[in-house]
Amino acid sequence: MNNDSTLWDRRAFLGTSAGLVVTGFAGCLNNQQNQGTSSGGSGDGETQLDFVGGRAPTEIQFNRWNQSNFGHTYSTLFWTGLATAYSDGTIKSDFLEDISVDGNQLTVTFPQDWTYWNGKDLTAKDYYIGVEIDRLQDPEASNYENHELVDEYTVTHTFKEAVTPTLMRASLIDMGVNTPRWIFEEYLTRYQDASGEDERESITEELLKKTISMETFVEEGLGNGLYEVESFSASETIVSKFEDHPYADRTDVDKCRIVPVGDTTDQLATSDKLDMTLFGYIKDSAQYPGNIENLMELQWFRTQKFILNWTNEHLGKRPVRRALVSALDLEAITQSAVDAAYTAEPTQVQTGLRSSIHDKYLGEEFVDSLISYPVAGDSKTATEYMEQADYAKENGTWTSPDGTTMSLTILTRDNAGQAEPSKVLRDQLQQFGIETEVNAVGDNYYTKLQEYEFDLGWVWHVAKALWHPTAYFSNDFYGVLAGDPDSGNETGPTGVPFETTIPNTVGDKQVSGGGTTIKPAELMNQLPVSTSKEQVTERTKTLVQWFNYDLPAIVYMQENSGYWGDVANFSFPDGSGEKKMDANNPGQHAWMRGWITQ
Repeated sequence: MNNDSTLWDRRAFLGTSAGLVVTGFAGCLNNQQNQGTSSGGSGDGETQLDFVGGRAPTEIQFNRWNQSNFGHTYSTLFWTGLATAYSDGTIKSDFLEDISVDGNQLTVTFPQDWTYWNGKDLTAKDYYIGVEIDRLQDPEASNYENHELVDEYTVTHTFKEAVTPTLMRASLIDMGVNTPRWIFEEYLTRYQDASGEDERESITEELLKKTISMETFVEEGLGNGLYEVESFSASETIVSKFEDHPYADRTDVDKCRIVPVGDTTDQLATSDKLDMTLFGYIKDSAQYPGNIENLMELQWFRTQKFILNWTNEHLGKRPVRRALVSALDLEAITQSAVDAAYTAEPTQVQTGLRSSIHDKYLGEEFVDSLISYPVAGDSKTATEYMEQADYAKENGTWTSPDGTTMSLTILTRDNAGQAEPSKVLRDQLQQFGIETEVNAVGDNYYTKLQEYEFDLGWVWHVAKALWHPTAYFSNDFYGVLAGDPDSGNETGPTGVPFETTIPNTVGDKQVSGGGTTIKPAELMNQLPVSTSKEQVTERTKTLVQWFNYDLPAIVYMQENSGYWGDVANFSFPDGSGEKKMDANNPGQHAWMRGWITQ
């Protein structure tokens, strides 16, 4: 089986399901939510910090292995992450006592003064149970030989092969203490006692169905963050400072109100009813109250894309995929996302990476050598590619050599930030002569996505909150999905072959002289366990050339981030001092560490 058990845990610490960054705040709100309190007030005279984050708490659950309605972003507000990646490439922990590397072993030491909200000690065992279940679900596919619970506060990860220290530390990104031992230890014991693959799969199937409701999460005190849930409803979550938390003395902000992400406008922000954003910055300050100011701006790691499903008879042809990307005006598609939700810029080169890390891992000469696809759309170039595939236009619509009319479906989320770009993409393809329709889905979008009944599927393009190639070339739909190379099939679920040939020379559009045979799925699986910086670079360049040549997806925009706050009523870090802020979701980063004060 595919070991995707950690996929949803990675989502939890990415913030990738939070929804929108509407011209400067993390989300937008339904009309019934627009009756919020005034900025800095709780309505009863107590100062309160208000912000937007995550889906409605009544819609989610907290078993990270169960992808159905998992509180991907919401849960990160209340569970402690092990380490943080920063835009300068460093990886640090504000939580762990120590991270040490020795050969192929990574050892993490937990602090001894943390507890869950229910008063139970937070120990290394809570973390160990989660990572060992991940490994035992598919030991052969795991990058780890084993995990050892050394003592109550120490866990050692042993990799199967020597791995660079940076990649060892990077393996901690998006990992959190979110598997309480008294809930999940029984599953670990059963995995350890399992007699073989069939029995392990049976346990996994059961684990995937388990839910931890919001009511259970709150009533049983399963969180371990700085702020504890006091009450919740479909329209808000009220949290109060957990006084036994090690960071409690850092802040005098005792209460906060968290409003779910919605789908309309940033009315709360412009009417002075929000005090901060988790990520995003203001582009038009005239729309906002004078007390709201940008605190920092950041080239984020996050990008967005459309997966191309090669099982479609048309998209299975490389020239057609190239025609598609050439026909699209990425500038217009990105602008529609900006108008609806985001601070972003169109992708200039189809590398599969965020452009801000090109210099470090590819170099200018390599990037300049890649195939250049039009950014603003070029129907002439697109037509040339279609004709290469022997397609012709009949009554304004492209048809295949056997006379089949080309038609496509786009699967997207119904949030404005994704739905609007999808509609623009549809209109552009229809104008080019390809019949296209949009299917916008709300709840359980990612469950629907994994049915792969689409031709183009919207999804974030980043698998970890990390400025590193492994964040973009993970073998899942948040990276570049190829599938399980040990499945016995020739291709993965979207028709991407497990073995293919690319040109010997970077930038060539056709293979000549035999070419170079590569295995993209294996390469992506191997990238996180590379043994040297040189091997990271080599593997990354091969994957980038493959992505640029074969186009398994179209990365249409690259997001920028930062955060803003109500500087008249609160004090926020801006990254200029000792408090390092160039991280994922800077506002959340500061809030969870108690760095926001009155």
